[in-house]
Amino acid sequence: MANKQLELLVKVQLEREEKLQANFVQALQFTRQAEQKYQGLADYRTDYIQQSQQQGSMGLQSRQYNQFVSFIAKLDLALQQQAQQIQQAKAVLEQRRQQWLAMQKKRKALEYLLEQQKQHAMKKAARTEQLLQDEVAMQQFVRRQSPH
Repeated sequence: MANKQLELLVKVQLEREEKLQANFVQALQFTRQAEQKYQGLADYRTDYIQQSQQQGSMGLQSRQYNQFVSFIAKLDLALQQQAQQIQQAKAVLEQRRQQWLAMQKKRKALEYLLEQQKQHAMKKAARTEQLLQDEVAMQQFVRRQSPH
């Protein structure tokens, strides 16, 4: 009975572990997407500055220069916000990783306990079987020794 309960508990732990693993993978994907978005914004900012510098070499009006500076400031703000999102995503990722590993550790401990109980039960069964065989052998020996 205890083995069946432990087996059920291991199964439940495994299901929980799989859900936590899926949550970790989802957080990993979100983090990677956030990093890609950041890199895309950074690349766009670099390209925009290069293009603006090329145009600026031909001369810029003050209005164009102000638009350029304003747009770069907006890109910088977007990069800062994206960097914060990456930091938050990494914190969630680490939290989910820790939860997954903790559940994995619990499941492995339960599996070890279950295996130990199975080994104990097998040894007990083997001892019982050996005792029965010894008893049968003893009875046979006694029957052969006793005169009829």
